[in-house]
Amino acid sequence: MAAATDPATLTMAGVAAELGVSTSALYRWVADRDALLDLVAADVATRVLPGFTPGPDSWRAWLTDWAHRLRREVGGVPGYAHRLLTGEHRDAGHAPVETAALAALTAAGADPASARQYWYSFSSAVLGWVTLESGARFPGTAAEPMSFDVHLGVLLGGLEAAIREAHPPS
Repeated sequence: MAAATDPATLTMAGVAAELGVSTSALYRWVADRDALLDLVAADVATRVLPGFTPGPDSWRAWLTDWAHRLRREVGGVPGYAHRLLTGEHRDAGHAPVETAALAALTAAGADPASARQYWYSFSSAVLGWVTLESGARFPGTAAEPMSFDVHLGVLLGGLEAAIREAHPPS
């Protein structure tokens, strides 16, 4: 229930009612609303993590899979992508995702310091798209929809070009 509710309107009383328990019973399991949102963020992080290890031939597929999983998991919850984008509850469960993303980018040829910058640029752009899309503020229309796959292609092409420029093949 908490994962399907806009974080801005989530209340402990609402969650307790949805679960059919008293608010005090919920507080025995979760310290407060922030702790509950941290649990949701950690759960989402496990669900968006692709099920394979990125390598030199699969880094692009790993990032694409992560982006599609993220869009699917948080896109239907108004406000959640924005919450992740602005940093609130970003740390909960984020370490395994970031570790794998950095592995993907280093497998693509980026040095570790650049990989971190590339990851934050890529993930922010994906979260920005999902934020706009889930808030119905996206410039696409039914007649001329915007393509998430085109967005990913542009981002991944930019990553490849940046990595090639910084680390030309020998």
